[in-house]
Amino acid sequence: MPYCSNCGFPLPEGAEYCPNCGAHVTKKPMLEQAPSVSIGKIMQAGILGAFLSVTISSLAPSEIQLYFIPSFVSSIIVIFLFRARRLDEAITTAFSVYLFADAILGGIIFGSLYVQNISLAEAYGGYILTFLDVAMYVFNPISALIAAYVGNRLILSVGVKTEEERVDYRFKEEKEPGGIIYIARLKPHSHKV
Repeated sequence: MPYCSNCGFPLPEGAEYCPNCGAHVTKKPMLEQAPSVSIGKIMQAGILGAFLSVTISSLAPSEIQLYFIPSFVSSIIVIFLFRARRLDEAITTAFSVYLFADAILGGIIFGSLYVQNISLAEAYGGYILTFLDVAMYVFNPISALIAAYVGNRLILSVGVKTEEERVDYRFKEEKEPGGIIYIARLKPHSHKV
């Protein structure tokens, strides 16, 4: 809320003169700052997306290599579910999904090999890396950026509203000796997204 630079009185929106002292109100350009996403929200999205990715990977037949596809699909789903409307939020969410998914899959694979006392050479049994294997893992971070962009565009095209946009404003007009006062009464929705 803006205040009068002369007397400190709270100014109504769009006021050209202070209702208290009559001083001319100088307009300061306000930089619109988008609310920053919390680290907790990113962690929740990353962990949920990682578990979706691990589930997709574990349901696939063992002879088929999915490479980045489970994390890609999971990132888009989580970006949509968590309403990442800004591209930087979507990118952070996608990278956290990829990071957690790789950590969980690596922990499961290497942990099970360790418990069974099996070496990596025995586990892979003469598997030779192909150019496709190398190219897909190099493409992994690029696919995270693409997933963030696709998820962000999907939200914007569908027009999913965030909680802040769902607030229903009701105005009450009161006539006072100094003029008309408008009071905003918020009527928030009863459910959280």
